[in-house]
Amino acid sequence: MSRIFDLLVIGGGINGAAVARDAVGRGLTVYLAEAGDYAHATSSASSKLIHGGIRYLEQYEFRLVRESLREREVLMRTAPHLVFPLEFLLPITADQPRPAWMVHIGLRLYDFLSGRRLLGRSGRLSRAAMAAIPRFRKGRARAVMHYPDCWTDDARLTLETLLDARSRGADIGNYRRVTSVAVVDGLYTAEVESHGAQETVRARSLVNAAGPWAARLLGTVTGADGQHPAARGLKLVRGSHVVIPMPEPQETRAFTLQNTDGRVVFVLPWLGRFLILGTTDVVHQGDPASVQCTDAERDYLLACYRDFFDHAVGPDDVVWTWSGVRPLVDDGSANPSEVTRDYVIDLKQPGAGPLVTIYGGKLTTHRKLGEHVMDTLAQAGIALGPSWTEHAPLHGGQLDRAQLAVLAETGPDLIAPAVRQRWVFTYGDVTRDLYARVLAEPALAVEVAPGLPEVELLHAATVEDAVTAEDFLYRRTKTFIVLDDAGRTAVAAWFAARNRRA
Repeated sequence: MSRIFDLLVIGGGINGAAVARDAVGRGLTVYLAEAGDYAHATSSASSKLIHGGIRYLEQYEFRLVRESLREREVLMRTAPHLVFPLEFLLPITADQPRPAWMVHIGLRLYDFLSGRRLLGRSGRLSRAAMAAIPRFRKGRARAVMHYPDCWTDDARLTLETLLDARSRGADIGNYRRVTSVAVVDGLYTAEVESHGAQETVRARSLVNAAGPWAARLLGTVTGADGQHPAARGLKLVRGSHVVIPMPEPQETRAFTLQNTDGRVVFVLPWLGRFLILGTTDVVHQGDPASVQCTDAERDYLLACYRDFFDHAVGPDDVVWTWSGVRPLVDDGSANPSEVTRDYVIDLKQPGAGPLVTIYGGKLTTHRKLGEHVMDTLAQAGIALGPSWTEHAPLHGGQLDRAQLAVLAETGPDLIAPAVRQRWVFTYGDVTRDLYARVLAEPALAVEVAPGLPEVELLHAATVEDAVTAEDFLYRRTKTFIVLDDAGRTAVAAWFAARNRRA
């Protein structure tokens, strides 16, 4: 007879991760199933920002912005190895659709809603500071405002949340595909395909955190009455990004550009070597698994960038693109940019315990969303411990940035300083485990590819559930973009050899 869990979570993106972590910390037994790799879809395809969303103020989403700004502060404290301050510059132009007074009021309101405990306040650059912005078209802006926000590695934040849940006792797994769920004897009984094997999982409650596939998943759930629970309407909105090399001289600040069509485009420094341009808002009609940046989206983003910067970039300069599908609640808005980014938590009880479906949501508010799901379960009669995640460091987050810098400086000489620096702001205090492993077995310091000691690949495979080179290169790290074809091939060969031995 299979074990009975208190909670089955389907979906290993950021929302499912937050729910699993919060639930296990409140005393529930948790089983999480992710059909692909963790964060393989929307949760690794964001703009990689932890922010309030200043543009949501013009949709009067004050609650969402306030919650996002407060969560930004929480994540800065609890995940210092992953969430970093970033200054944004916001040019005010003569042809922008938002008048200057509206931008000024919006920034003042942004300051007020944030509380400004860890970050500074917004302001205006001097004429001299404006003139010193590299490549910025002189005369393009009447003024340039500045305000603080944060950036992160979205896939890594998702993974650390899942690893935190596992460290507290949750049964977390990727490549676990739930093929059906039926209510049997008052329990949710799920059939799960996992790494070539079949297992049956039973649970007293169920959280559907399948993101763009949430409605499809409900179609595989059969209630006690033989019917499938009804799904809410979703609007799938595609957001695409392009990456170009960082020109010299480098600009470490980000930009919020107001395009003439009313949309906002970010220019974000990334990894010290690149710029991210994004994002678009396009209604996505196809399979969420088949999403890519179109030529039209790429050209739109490049044109917006060139409009503000004297930098002749074209399609041939793009080194990478990515797209993600945001599963937004269909609120009837005709303009995809105006569809609410707020989340809805839907409760049903189809002859068993609570079935909670999550619609929408932002990367920034994932922890608070997890708390709201716990509130919903409690209202449905599930006994829970008190809330706890607001002040608890995330997995890897026990050291502050100054301590992490010391950890990088004092690591073993077997590992290059640049690698140690990357490690501490990827793995946080868990970097100590990598140090210990390589000191115990120095041969693991040999690099599989430039900048990638074998110990890191082994850690990814044995501790972080990486199965393929893509899992490691794109989601455990972002090293795919700095390796050449030979380096990526070497990493793929390492994982292929490991999988043959398994």
